[in-house]
Amino acid sequence: MTAPTADPARTFRSLAARLAARRAAAMGLRLWVVCAALALSAGAFTYWQVRVPLDGARRSRGPAAATQRLAIVLATFVAGAAVLAGSRQVTLAADAPGPEWLALPVEPAQVERHLAREAALPALALVPPAAAAWLAGWGLIAPGALAALALAFAIALWLAVRVACALALRATAGAAGPARRLPPAWRALVSARRPVRVTRVRPARFRIESRWRALARLDRAVTRRAGSPRARFALVLVLLALSVAAWFAGRDPRELRAQAFAGFSAACAALGAWAAWRAAGDPPPAVRPLPISLADSWRARALPMLTLVGAALLLHAVVPPAIPLVARAGLVLTWALPALLVMLLGLHIGLSLPGRPAAAENLFYGWLSAGLVASFAIPLFGWGMLIAAFIHATRRLTRWNAPEVA
Repeated sequence: MTAPTADPARTFRSLAARLAARRAAAMGLRLWVVCAALALSAGAFTYWQVRVPLDGARRSRGPAAATQRLAIVLATFVAGAAVLAGSRQVTLAADAPGPEWLALPVEPAQVERHLAREAALPALALVPPAAAAWLAGWGLIAPGALAALALAFAIALWLAVRVACALALRATAGAAGPARRLPPAWRALVSARRPVRVTRVRPARFRIESRWRALARLDRAVTRRAGSPRARFALVLVLLALSVAAWFAGRDPRELRAQAFAGFSAACAALGAWAAWRAAGDPPPAVRPLPISLADSWRARALPMLTLVGAALLLHAVVPPAIPLVARAGLVLTWALPALLVMLLGLHIGLSLPGRPAAAENLFYGWLSAGLVASFAIPLFGWGMLIAAFIHATRRLTRWNAPEVA
C-alpha cells in the first residue's frame, strides 16, 4: 500500500470549514438576525452593567482600581468559557463519533483537536458580552492598559479553553485493559459505544386509536424508559412539588407568592425543555413515512402538558392559606399565560428541529436566558423577547417534517 498523499491536518481543516458552512446555511437568515439581536442585547446589558461600576471605581480609587476591576470581569468571562468548553467536551467524549474513526489513517492529535474545536463552540457565546465589557473601559482606562487587557483576554481565553478541553477529555475518556495505554482521543472513541442494558418489555400488540393518542402513548413509554426524557420530566415533577410546598415556607403572603411563582416558572421551563427534547427526539427517517400530521404531533404533546399544568394551577388555587377567592382566581389567570408561552415555545422549537433534540433544548434555554437578561436590563422587556421567540418558532413549524437541505 502506498502512503496517503493528503495532509490529514489540511483535510480536517477542510471538513471543519464545510461543517461550519452547512451549520451557517441551516440556521437561515432570520435565525442569524435573531442571534445578532440577542448578541447586541447581551452586549448592551453588559456594557451598562460594567460601565457604571468602572466609573465609580475610577472616581473613588483611581485608574488602577478601574483597570483591576475590568481585568476581574474579563477573567470571569474566561472562566465561564472554560467551564462551557469543558462541559461540552465531556458530552462529546461520552458520545464521540464512534469506533469507525479508528479505521482512518488519522493521528490521535488531529481527532483531539477536532473534538476541542467542537467543544469550544459554546464558549464563543461569551465573546460578545466580554467585548462589550472591554468597550465599557473606553474613556475610563488608559489606551495602553486597554490594549494589554484585550491581548491578555484573547491569550487567556485560548489557553483556558484548550486546557479545559484537554483535561475534560482525559478525565472522561475511560477504558479498560490494554486500551488504557491508548491516547485520550482513541480511548474516547473506543469507550464511546458502551453496551446498552437490555430490558424486557411486554410484546407489542395492535390497537385502534387516533394518531395523536398513539404519539402521546409513545411519549409516555419513552419518558419512562429513556434516561434523558425521564430525567427532565422528573425535574418537572420535583419543581412542581416544591412550588406547592413553598406556600408553607413563611408567613408574608407576598413572599410566599413569589416563592411559589419562582418554583412554578422553573417547572414550566423544565417542561418546555422536555417538550423540545421529545418533539425533536424521534428520528426523522422513522417518522416521515408515517401518516402523521403536524396537528397530531402538536396535540400529542400539548394536551398532556396542559393537563399537568392545569392540575398544578388548581393546586395553587386551593392550597394557599388565607387568600380570598378572587385573588386565587387572579393567580390562576396571571400564571397561566406565561406558563403557556414558555411551554409552547419549547414545543414549537422542538417541532421545528426534527432529529436534533440537543440543539432544540439549547436554543430553548438560550431564548430563556436572553429573556432573563433583557428583563434585568429593562423591566418586562424579557417577555417581549419570549413572545418574539414564540412567533419565530411558530413560523418555522412548517419545517417539522421536512428533510434538511443538503
